[in-house]
Amino acid sequence: MEKINCNVIQDILPLYIDDVVSDDTKELVEEHLQNCEICQQVYHETKTDLENDMKISAQTKENSNEANDLKSFRKFLKKRKIKTILLSIAATVICFVAVFTFMNKHVTYISYKDAGITIVEDNKDEVKYKTNIKGNYCWRTSLDRETGVMTIHFEQSLWEKYVSCIFYPYDHIHDILKKDEIKEVYVDKDGTTTTIWEAPKEEQKAYLSEKHTEPLG
Repeated sequence: MEKINCNVIQDILPLYIDDVVSDDTKELVEEHLQNCEICQQVYHETKTDLENDMKISAQTKENSNEANDLKSFRKFLKKRKIKTILLSIAATVICFVAVFTFMNKHVTYISYKDAGITIVEDNKDEVKYKTNIKGNYCWRTSLDRETGVMTIHFEQSLWEKYVSCIFYPYDHIHDILKKDEIKEVYVDKDGTTTTIWEAPKEEQKAYLSEKHTEPLG
């Protein structure tokens, strides 16, 4: 049999090492390696290089997988953090709305005694009085133009008492225009009325002697 050239053997050594050659080729290579020290050395070097390449490739793949796993885990943590933040915001908003609704619906009358009404100014045109109510509040009035009697009462929600007063405090000053009315009374929840201010008898008689169907101010 004609001797096979070493270059040919060395060219097919990687295929031989990977065991992807035919049985005939494998037999030829092994027969040549038994009688050629140079090709034996090349075989061992090539085999070592291929094994190292395989190790490097495996390590690179493992590192890549670890990097991908770490990246995926970071994405998971980021999504979870965002979800947690959104849920916290939603829960906070819901709690705020619930508290706001409750505090605004819980409205109580303020009695005349608790209102602490005092006259601070009384001149020919108007009367001013103030209250000692803590926090904001609202009031409801009703003026009978025929009798000149104004009825008023104060009421306050928990929100007005404890929260809104921080941002929008009232000065708690109320005006009575003498030319529009002759008496103002405070109405408690049970219907009890207390006079806040009334005009002198002469002014009352003058007022009642005229027709007052429209506002005079």
